[in-house]
Amino acid sequence: MITIEQCRGARGILGWTQQDLADASGLSKTAINNFEKGHSDIKAESLRAIRMAFESTDIEFIGESGVAKKTESFKIIRGEFALSQLIDDMHKTIKNTETEILISFVDENLANRLTTQKIFKHIEFIKNNNIKQRILCFTGSDSILSPTEECRWISEDYKTIATTTYIYGDKIAHELWDQSMIIVTRSVDAAKSERARFEKLWQAATIPEELSNNSQRAINNN
Repeated sequence: MITIEQCRGARGILGWTQQDLADASGLSKTAINNFEKGHSDIKAESLRAIRMAFESTDIEFIGESGVAKKTESFKIIRGEFALSQLIDDMHKTIKNTETEILISFVDENLANRLTTQKIFKHIEFIKNNNIKQRILCFTGSDSILSPTEECRWISEDYKTIATTTYIYGDKIAHELWDQSMIIVTRSVDAAKSERARFEKLWQAATIPEELSNNSQRAINNN
């Protein structure tokens, strides 16, 4: 299931204290401490809870003693609130990294699919973490998620061949056309490749004067 050495190793990789593991697994700190010291038997259900807590953070267990951080993984977000959940994952992934959010193939409905509270939370997150955000919108679209972001227009011809893509940290998220499902891939190499593609599209895109003016007015008002 999971050995004492694997448990300690996984905590070391994540920088978790015993209390962090206790909080993530739903067990007590005393139970974690006793397990790692080998002072008491531990139930199979508790071992599963510990393993699941680690695996939810992309830790993988190799054989009877190995432990490592996955370099690649994917997950699927489904349902009416998939976009809102993606924003939450975005914040969790890039908090305190001063990185950049890149969003491409966006229409005018993006901001309308989020609550006002979620948009304000996103704006506050960007501001507090020195995050830059750039969006490639379809021509004629005004899809502002933050007053400080940069927007450019790309041809509406892409509407028939592309889906909205989000790049943040080492993750890429692709939204299906019916917007009911988002596939999130975690891969350093894939994210690097997608950033390069975004940059090529960005350089070829049009700078819409009205969007630039709107953004500047919003910045001044803040």
